[in-house]
Amino acid sequence: MTQSLNALFSPETSPHPADLQPFRLLCDALFFYALPGKAEQQELWTGYTPVHLSGEEQARFQSLAQEIKGHEAEFHGGLLASLSAGHGDRDEASVGSLASRLRSEAKPADPQKAKDEALWRAMLILKLAEMYREEEREIAQGFTALSGKEADLFAAIRGGETEEEEGDEEEAQTLRELAATTTMSGPTLNLARLAKAWGHLYTRDPKAPEIPLLVTTHEELQGLLAEEYETLTGNSPRQLVSLALPTQTENGEYGALVDKFAAATGDSKEHFNRLLMDVAASGSLSAELLAELQGAGNDLNRAALPFLQGSQNEKALRFYAYEGTSLIDLFANLCGESRTPTVTATGLLAVLN
Repeated sequence: MTQSLNALFSPETSPHPADLQPFRLLCDALFFYALPGKAEQQELWTGYTPVHLSGEEQARFQSLAQEIKGHEAEFHGGLLASLSAGHGDRDEASVGSLASRLRSEAKPADPQKAKDEALWRAMLILKLAEMYREEEREIAQGFTALSGKEADLFAAIRGGETEEEEGDEEEAQTLRELAATTTMSGPTLNLARLAKAWGHLYTRDPKAPEIPLLVTTHEELQGLLAEEYETLTGNSPRQLVSLALPTQTENGEYGALVDKFAAATGDSKEHFNRLLMDVAASGSLSAELLAELQGAGNDLNRAALPFLQGSQNEKALRFYAYEGTSLIDLFANLCGESRTPTVTATGLLAVLN
C-alpha cells in the first residue's frame, strides 16, 4: 500500500506561496500553521491553527493583533522578548498596558498560567513576524514598480539615439532585474526567537506526530536544531541526501508543474518518499537503509533532470536526520519545556536553499 509523505512548514506562520511551492513537488500533502482566524486550504497546501482557542480567547487575540498594527516598533527589540497577553484585567490588555506591564519580565507562579502566557507570547511574536513580512513585501513591490518606471523612462530618454545605443534596452532590463531582487533592509526578527515561538505551537499540536517531515527555507533552523540535538544526545545530525528541484513563482501555473513532475518522476518519487518514512519510523539509521535512500535520491534527481535543463531557478533540498530523537522533543528542549520523550523515532528536516 502506498503511503503519503506529509510535511509541515517551519518556522513561519501563513508563509508566502512562493516559499511553499517547491516542497509540493516532492510532498503528497503540505501544511503550515495559521494563527487564529486565518486558517485556509488550497489545492496544494493547507494552513490550520494547531492550538484550539475558545471564541472569547480568539476574539481577544485578534483584537490585540489589531492594536499592535501600527505599533510594531514598540514591541520590536527588548520588549518583544517579554510580549504576552497577560492575565489581569482584560479591559486593560491593550498595547499601552502591555508595554508598561511586561518590562518587568514577571512570570506567573501558577505553572498552567505560565504555559498559557508562553503560548500567548508566542502567538503574538508570530503575528508580529507576519506583519513585518507583509510590510517588506509591500515595500519590495513598490520599489520594483518604481525602479521599473525609472528604467522605462531612462530607455525612453535615450530611445531616439543611434544604433550605438543598442545596449540601452539591456541596461533597462538589468535595472528591472536588480529591482526585482532588491529589498529594503529593515528590522527583522531573530530566527531563534521565531523558532522558539513556533515551537510553542508545535509541541501542543495534536497532529504533529502524524507528520514525519519538517521543511523550511531557513538554513539557520538546521543549526538551531543541531545544537539542541547535540545537547540531548552528544551526537550531530546526519545529512542524508540532496535533491535538485525546479522552482516557479507563477501560482497559476504551478499546479500544472506539480502534476507534470509527479508523472515524470513516478516510481522514483514514490520509492524515495517510502524510504524517508522508513527512516522517520526507525530509531536508528542502518548503513543499508542510508545507502538505499541515497540511491533513490540519485534516481529521483535523474528523473527530474528534464525540468532543470535551461532553467536558472534550481534549488537544493537537503535532508537531515536526528537519529533516535523526534523533532517535537527537539523543539521542546529549544523552548525550555520539560517533556518525557515519546516513542523512539528519527526527526527529519528538509532545508531548501
